[in-house]
Amino acid sequence: MPRFDFKPKDRPQIDHRQAVLSLRWLVVILASYLTLFGYIATPVFPIVSGAAIAFALSNVVLSILPRHRFIQNKIQRVVAVLDVVFISVTLYLLRVSQNYLYIAFILILLLAVLWRDLRPVLFALLAVSMLYGAFSYFRLFRFELDVNIEQFLALALFFVVSIFYVFLSEQLMHDEKLSSAIIEQNRVAGVMVEMTRALSSSLNTEDVLYSIVSRLREVLDAEDCSIFRIDSKTGAPRMMMKASNPQERNIAIDLQRYPELEEAYTSRQLLFIPDAKPVGIIAIPMVANESVVGLIEVRSAKLGPMMTEANARFFEVMASTAANALRNAQLFEEVEERARTDFLTGLPNHRFFQATLSLELGRAQRHNRSLSLLIIDLDFLKEVNDRFGHPSGDMVIRTIAETIRSTCRESDFAARYGGEEFTAILPETPLNGAIQMAERVRERIAATQFPGIGSVTASIGISNYPVNAVNKEDLIRIADQALYVAKNQGRDRVAYFNYQMITR
Repeated sequence: MPRFDFKPKDRPQIDHRQAVLSLRWLVVILASYLTLFGYIATPVFPIVSGAAIAFALSNVVLSILPRHRFIQNKIQRVVAVLDVVFISVTLYLLRVSQNYLYIAFILILLLAVLWRDLRPVLFALLAVSMLYGAFSYFRLFRFELDVNIEQFLALALFFVVSIFYVFLSEQLMHDEKLSSAIIEQNRVAGVMVEMTRALSSSLNTEDVLYSIVSRLREVLDAEDCSIFRIDSKTGAPRMMMKASNPQERNIAIDLQRYPELEEAYTSRQLLFIPDAKPVGIIAIPMVANESVVGLIEVRSAKLGPMMTEANARFFEVMASTAANALRNAQLFEEVEERARTDFLTGLPNHRFFQATLSLELGRAQRHNRSLSLLIIDLDFLKEVNDRFGHPSGDMVIRTIAETIRSTCRESDFAARYGGEEFTAILPETPLNGAIQMAERVRERIAATQFPGIGSVTASIGISNYPVNAVNKEDLIRIADQALYVAKNQGRDRVAYFNYQMITR
């Protein structure tokens, strides 16, 4: 598979304005020479002298024109075309170049100034020049002895002008390409600044991922762009975000089915595959701290123009920036996860529970839905700690936490409330449904056996919005009161409050 391989070539630059002015002053000198020393017949004397004066005056104007103005707006190309036409017409009016070779010479010269592929034009120009010279020589020495020497002076002058403008045109085309490349680099740099700003403005992984794929798809005008994250422990990749379908994410993939990604991953090098079917592919490794943290895949039918040194550098810088942004977002989320997770059980902690309860209660109030809350307390856990030690007590808490988590539904939210207490938020669950869930949790806790310890039981209090609570504080207070009743009624039971406390 091809990779980017660039061998930039240094190219000497010329001062276009100075070169054009030098040649045009040469034209003035030659025209003045022909006029002053009698090579020009009287009838055409005004033509030559007028041409010399016109060139001299225009040279003065071009000398005053700022250098950057001469390069801008294609003034140099306009001057080249006008000079070719002007010199050609002048030579024609002098009646020294009136044959079909002269016409061919003029046409080829104009093509040299305007066309893009200069080598065939230059060869044709040289061929016509040699034919023209041979034809003039043949006329002079074989048939028409009255041919004047100014024909050869005109030919020499015209040939010098032609070669110069061929070279100038080639240089102009190079500069136009260079100017286009600079414009493209500025555009890419602008996008890079925008992308860096967007990536640095968020520590949310999904926001960072979407910024990467959407910006890349935009700047490359690509059909699609996807980003893959590499698991730091297993090395398994997952497709995290797709520009064409942001909902299609967090999907495990087999690298063997994506050879371009596999090679970019193992080689840590940018991979460019313009002839892939149905569209070309760019595979970009994202390296941070000397490890591949992800991969970017761009699919586009317009990859040919992208294979430039500037774009290669852009991809490398972009991938490095994206890798660092993704790594920072992951680290931030890991820190956030630790801050909201109970270290012993892995369940959300008390702080996260409070925030989630506020969120779910607000949603229930907006949509006029039920919301139930369970507070679960383990019975006699202190005796387990006293008899078997705190490590055994911690083992019981961890096991019960997993039992509660596995019993709750996917939409429920289980958390550690503190000590030996747990909570479960049950969205869109009426009181009867909460009672059934609480009984199921209680039964599974009681059925769990601990080697050397036996089993433990739990008491559970229930509150419900809107049956017996209208705000977060009431939900917690009433569930806690119901738990207190369950404890007083003998433990290992479920209690809820509905105008009068009812215990099951």
